[in-house]
Amino acid sequence: MAEFIKSASKPSDWINDGQVEVVLIGRSNVGKSSIINALANSKIAITSKTPGRTQLANFYDFKSFRLVDLPGYGYAKVQKDAQNQLIKIIDEVLMIRSNVYMTLHIVDANVITAEDLMMAEYLKKRFVHHYFIANKADKSSMKYYLSQKQKICKYLQIKNDELMFVSAKKQININQIKNLINATIKSVK
Repeated sequence: MAEFIKSASKPSDWINDGQVEVVLIGRSNVGKSSIINALANSKIAITSKTPGRTQLANFYDFKSFRLVDLPGYGYAKVQKDAQNQLIKIIDEVLMIRSNVYMTLHIVDANVITAEDLMMAEYLKKRFVHHYFIANKADKSSMKYYLSQKQKICKYLQIKNDELMFVSAKKQININQIKNLINATIKSVK
């Protein structure tokens, strides 16, 4: 069973061991906490309708890997000093942690932004195993999203197999995320 371990704002407070880590990153209010809860089959992450609630690196134990939930990027209503602190946490986790084997970039299936593109470009350069999860794919039919897949992949400059549509709210394709994580972890061990 998955469980929350701790929140931390600086490297000295992180968990430092050899456990394989999967990092979740995405814009504020894209549903990262809901995806964590769906993956855990339990409410271990706090969800909120207010963007910008995750302001620390949150660590979760999933037994075969540790999930690290980073603060959301792109929330304009956060004070400049707070924005800088959130960016610092994101940068430090992505640049310093040597046991990050995989990144899951969570985007909104209905609204892809220039900030998503910038983050996509960064992640593609930094990580071999990076995938894009288009959450909130329950606003229209799955047929609609599948027809949009080529456009989104072209915009994010990624391959079709790097993008998966999900709905944490309706549990659509959550098992596919689990399978992707497990397969990636097996390939790097």
